[in-house]
Amino acid sequence: MPTSSRSFSTSLILCSSSFLLGVLFVNWTYDHKTLWTPNPTAEVFALAKQHYTLLATEPVIIQHVFHTVVGLGLLGFVIKLYKPSESNKLFDGGSLVLFMAGLIVYLTNVRRGFYSVLDGDWGDVDEHTGINVIAASQVIIAFTLLGVLGLQVGQYYAEVQDDREQAEFEREQRELRERRQQEGDLRTTPEGKKDK
Repeated sequence: MPTSSRSFSTSLILCSSSFLLGVLFVNWTYDHKTLWTPNPTAEVFALAKQHYTLLATEPVIIQHVFHTVVGLGLLGFVIKLYKPSESNKLFDGGSLVLFMAGLIVYLTNVRRGFYSVLDGDWGDVDEHTGINVIAASQVIIAFTLLGVLGLQVGQYYAEVQDDREQAEFEREQRELRERRQQEGDLRTTPEGKKDK
């Protein structure tokens, strides 16, 4: 039986995505100043670098919690796509693509950026550009996670609407059968006799 949008696996996806959005929100104070403040000062970049250094040197248990939350989100997708319905294929397939895109951006840009913060090797760009790459990558990840949440809410709405239409159709069919049965009963009664 296909997994519905009201299942435990959907809760895993929603909780994981919401938690990850919360983690990204913590970084917004620094990302906003480096990305959208006109002419950011060196002090702004120094604060952002200090923040990212703190994140890069966090205890391993915190990294494991973060990766476990990501894994729970992926587990939710695997469960939902095990025996997919049509809505699972569309909504959950799209959500999985967005979730994986965010994960790839994290691994290629954010995680590598944290290593660059620690060792000071920014490759072909300067430090300020490297910090902005980390910040912009986190904004991209936030949009992918918002897309996941939007598709999951859309799937829920579509299923509720489909259930309403199905219930309405069944009600109309039941009324039609009852009406035909009453008409059939009237035809089978002998003429001149009154129905009791």
